[in-house]
Amino acid sequence: MFGESKCKLFLNICHCINVPRPIEDYDEDKIAEIIDSDDPGRYRIPLSVGELECIRDNRNENCAKIDIIVNSTFYAERLEISEFFRQLLLLILTDALDAKHKIKIDLKKAVQLKNRRVMGDLSTQRIKKEPANKFIQETVEPAEEENLIFDNYLPRNCLLFLKRGKEFELLIKFPKENTPIEDPKRLCLKINDDRLVLILDRRRTIADVYFPFKINYDNPNVELFVDKDTLRVTAAVVW
Repeated sequence: MFGESKCKLFLNICHCINVPRPIEDYDEDKIAEIIDSDDPGRYRIPLSVGELECIRDNRNENCAKIDIIVNSTFYAERLEISEFFRQLLLLILTDALDAKHKIKIDLKKAVQLKNRRVMGDLSTQRIKKEPANKFIQETVEPAEEENLIFDNYLPRNCLLFLKRGKEFELLIKFPKENTPIEDPKRLCLKINDDRLVLILDRRRTIADVYFPFKINYDNPNVELFVDKDTLRVTAAVVW
């Protein structure tokens, strides 16, 4: 909740390999010690704050949403498993949102959605690959292309990429079978603009995935890699 009108604000916490990790990988005890010190601001979490957008919630009421991007490794090793780091991120976001959008949020009313991983459509952002502080350098291997990776809300056998903000790619790993899945006729693929369902032998669902954006599902490209037990689906993104 923010503002005098108590408008509802959704924060989509996303991750990307091109956002740098915190320079120091401290544990909870060390960070708590820093927070209680005379210089609590020396621990920082690099993040990218998106634009303020208007969307509608489940009650069809107007509300706001902002996409936040952090480092993928930091997300997996800290945010995904630690309530301490999730609360710390919210605390840091209060200053970041105030600085960029002049928004003041009430942390006491913050709620983590259980049945929904993303609100609205995720927007592309230009990611700075290096920390702003030039006095401390991190070695970062350059990526071949700037791709966003979405896996925090997917089935374990799926990996979704957004390539250059234009192309959708979904990799689906097949379950271990006594015989490899070599015949494409064993697979039934159902797809629309924001969902994909893959069924094996007309009775077993291998993947049921909702997309955080819309795609052009009229002409998707589907490839079966028998040697890797993987199905690859690509399509154009519709913004």
